[in-house]
Amino acid sequence: MGYRIEIDAGNCINCGICMDVCPVEALDMSRPAQPGIEANPGEGAIPWLMERPVQVGECVGCSICVRECPVAVVTLTTVDGLTELAPRQGPIHRPTPVATGPAWIPLSSVTREALKATKVSPFDGVTTWQTGSHQTGPGHRQPAAPEAPCQGACPAGTDAGRYVGLIGAGRFDDAYAVAAEVNPFPSVCGWICTAPCELSCRRGELDEPIAIRGLKRFAVEHGTLPPVSQPSVRRPESVAIVGGGPAGMSAAYYLVRLGYRVTVFEAMPVPGGMMAIGIPAYRLPRETLQAEIARIVDLGVELRLDAVMGRDYTLADLERDYQAVFLATGAPKSRPLGVEGDQLRGVIPATRFLKEVNLGPAPRLSGGVVVVGGGSTAMDAARSAWRSGAASVTVLYRRGPTEMPAQREEVEAARNEGIEIRTGTAVTEVLGRGGAVVGVQVIGQAPSGELIDRRAVWAPVPDSATTIPAETVLVAIGEEPDPSILPPGAGIEIGARAGIVADPRTLATGHRGVFAGGDVVSGPKTIIDAVAAGRRAAGAIHEFLSGSRNGEAEILATVRYATAPEAVLRLDLAQRKRAHQDHPVDRTRSFAATQAGFTDATAVAEASRCFRCDALAGCPTVEVTAGRGPADRPNLAMFVHAGGDR
Repeated sequence: MGYRIEIDAGNCINCGICMDVCPVEALDMSRPAQPGIEANPGEGAIPWLMERPVQVGECVGCSICVRECPVAVVTLTTVDGLTELAPRQGPIHRPTPVATGPAWIPLSSVTREALKATKVSPFDGVTTWQTGSHQTGPGHRQPAAPEAPCQGACPAGTDAGRYVGLIGAGRFDDAYAVAAEVNPFPSVCGWICTAPCELSCRRGELDEPIAIRGLKRFAVEHGTLPPVSQPSVRRPESVAIVGGGPAGMSAAYYLVRLGYRVTVFEAMPVPGGMMAIGIPAYRLPRETLQAEIARIVDLGVELRLDAVMGRDYTLADLERDYQAVFLATGAPKSRPLGVEGDQLRGVIPATRFLKEVNLGPAPRLSGGVVVVGGGSTAMDAARSAWRSGAASVTVLYRRGPTEMPAQREEVEAARNEGIEIRTGTAVTEVLGRGGAVVGVQVIGQAPSGELIDRRAVWAPVPDSATTIPAETVLVAIGEEPDPSILPPGAGIEIGARAGIVADPRTLATGHRGVFAGGDVVSGPKTIIDAVAAGRRAAGAIHEFLSGSRNGEAEILATVRYATAPEAVLRLDLAQRKRAHQDHPVDRTRSFAATQAGFTDATAVAEASRCFRCDALAGCPTVEVTAGRGPADRPNLAMFVHAGGDR
């Protein structure tokens, strides 16, 4: 795989800007093969004239050349296999006039100097240059730093490129601080985040995406956070947060950092929401989660456990004692299977089963277990059932393997433990005897050829019905919010899917001073989505209470961790294998975590694979240490790498 830079030569004006702005010097300007109009009689082609851009080195897909081309003739495409490269055209040099020669030099002879190893402004310092997509308007060229694809893909906006670069530089404390600046749960995410950043990683077009999640875990385990400074302002207002999951605790973290008094009401006996009661300890060690919650509480957040709205307090109570309320109760209600027999003894919501696994008493299973669903909850339930004594575990998912919502590594780990995963299979009935489950009847499913919302419709396959023996059926086909905590007449609208209706920007409900966010509004999403919703809610509440015009910007200004700009970036563009974390199988069926983190050497090497999209456009010097490209690269001796293939 790789990136190919394509030029519409017919409309190119040969200005050379694309060559100048390319941070990895993947472009050069070709020289004419035929004499030009400025050649003297009898002369051949003038070697220092430019003809058109050609790709001479590995591209990192940053798109700066595309954005800066004044006539929009540059495009990027991804290709299978190795990108075809042209020979490097330079270096070339300006001609030196001689005393006996003409007293003038043709303009064409000084159009372009030798290709430089240092990326400079194409405008020769006349203006402060930045890439076009980050300009703030006509005449304004002092915008914020460019955003890398990994940062853009993260719902919380984590600056992954920056902390990955700090790991590569051996600055583990700084890396931890950057990973934590916009996410109060960096360690949790280092273990279980769905890592949308990795799906957008440009390195994946060359070989494999950077192991961003594993590097985040490494930073947490090998770095030390600096102490959190006290709020610059102590505010008189108090905020009540209903729900101690990732959205509620994130909102509490940001609000207390702004100086508000915050109380979190959690219905469970432990804080953390589904992080604590829905995710098994082998995937997220309890001490890891507890440490991050303690870090938030220690900032001054009051935490009230076993506090259920409607039983221990009402919404009216909160309105009397607090100036704002944030509802972040998640999506704890499991959807029923919806087939005959789904009320039999032994048909259990997967979320309830996982709650018992995490809080006790620990369930003990026997016989066969069938898990219905294909997401993370289904995989957690299946692997927990195996650890709880099940003789066999079978996961049934009605669509194909590529459509399973669960992460690929979760599916792989389940299979390694002997769990059978059958895709294209739907449950049509739960079979029982004496009121207890004895099995399920299933039917094969296949794509029908129809699409709904651009997604294939799967339909039953005729004559494919069969039965699977089982004593327990764990249902994991989705969760939804439970609006029953709200009193009648509260003025808070409930949507068609049972979620609270809140303004998309401010998260305000129809009841003044009451906000809602996270899964209770959106339905079940990921932990990092909930973290982002908590910060947005904190910003909106700050605007409501203080009159601020941009609460989230004030939060970011408060929590940002400054790191010195980098004067030099060293990029390894040779194909390298991604660092992987194994999932060892524990035959003792223990719930203890067994996945090891990266060693120092592995983490630094993996971080060094990063293209540093976050800093390329602003860094004055980019050095390519290894990768595909011609051997006549200027100043090549500076960049030779022992492991390179140049």
